[in-house]
Amino acid sequence: YSNVGVVRAVGLGVTEFSVGDRVVSNGRHAEIVNVGVNLVDRIPDSVPDGLATYAVVGSIGLQGIRLIKPEFGETVLVYGAGLIGLLSIQILLRNGCRVVAADIDPENLKVAEKYGAEVIHVTPTNSIEAQVAALELDDGIDAALVTAAAKNDSIVKNCCSVLRKRGRIVLTGVVDLQFDRSWLYEKELSFQVS
Repeated sequence: YSNVGVVRAVGLGVTEFSVGDRVVSNGRHAEIVNVGVNLVDRIPDSVPDGLATYAVVGSIGLQGIRLIKPEFGETVLVYGAGLIGLLSIQILLRNGCRVVAADIDPENLKVAEKYGAEVIHVTPTNSIEAQVAALELDDGIDAALVTAAAKNDSIVKNCCSVLRKRGRIVLTGVVDLQFDRSWLYEKELSFQVS
């Protein structure tokens, strides 16, 4: 759903694009795609095709970040340091946030750390709470952006356990949402799906 190409034809009433324009689109995986005018954008000449393909996945992380509404100096947990998580980490850091990356894959965490995030390696045998406590955060974690996938509710539970009171969680990943209401209720946490 993130492709780069050249416009071969435009629909009736389309004035924003012309045949030959180099564009990125949020279309299906195919050699030729047909997308609505709101799912395509022209690529600046200075941006190579390879970088332009990140536009759509970057926008997924950006939408989650917009829903979190981070403020300068806040600490945001990005739970899942895959492609969307790593793009989100970079956006948050450039917004003046302190970023903590959590993932099960140590290789993903090495990249997150290289970008400037503090890291938490999530395993069945180590406590996420203890790892967050070791970071010595003054006010705790303000918000969590979940960019991971799981077939259980452990990610949401972990986020709830380390957020400060009235913290915020935005889910852009795919996880089982059969969580206990008390995880949110006790700290008055906000939860939103992006």
